[in-house]
Amino acid sequence: MAPHHDLLEQARHLAKREPTRPHPASLRRAVSASYYALFHFLVAKGARLIAPARPDGLRAQVGRAFVHTDMKALCRQFAGRTGSSDHVRPLLTQPLDPGLILIATRFLELQEERHAADYGMSQNFTRFAVLNMTDDVQRAFDNWAKIRSTPNTAVFLTALLLNRQWSHA
Repeated sequence: MAPHHDLLEQARHLAKREPTRPHPASLRRAVSASYYALFHFLVAKGARLIAPARPDGLRAQVGRAFVHTDMKALCRQFAGRTGSSDHVRPLLTQPLDPGLILIATRFLELQEERHAADYGMSQNFTRFAVLNMTDDVQRAFDNWAKIRSTPNTAVFLTALLLNRQWSHA
């Protein structure tokens, strides 16, 4: 099974681990695993698009170059929270597919939730909310089949890695 599917399975397991009263630590780790499931999903798709299968190890090396903050900045653009940058906008066909907007939005929301889970000890999570997060990630995975071959998706995946570099060109 792919690492992103394993992480999502782990998130669900942690959210359901204690049958009556879930431990806060289990729910926090489930939130984090949900975010990382989507992160690694996008990294895998981006590395596959950008790097050939040979030589061995090239895709994995490219995958290591994806940066959380750069991905967040691009997802803000695709989610409509900021305007598209001048180097990405001309590459896009409007309107953006709602599925692509959904994935960008989920990435932003989950990254914020992960930060709260990992660093904001005053925030509490419920099993219901955490399982909704895992369902959101699953919907993003399921939605991928509808958008994976579109030109805008290719721009999105490439810009997840190169958006910051393009802005300096």
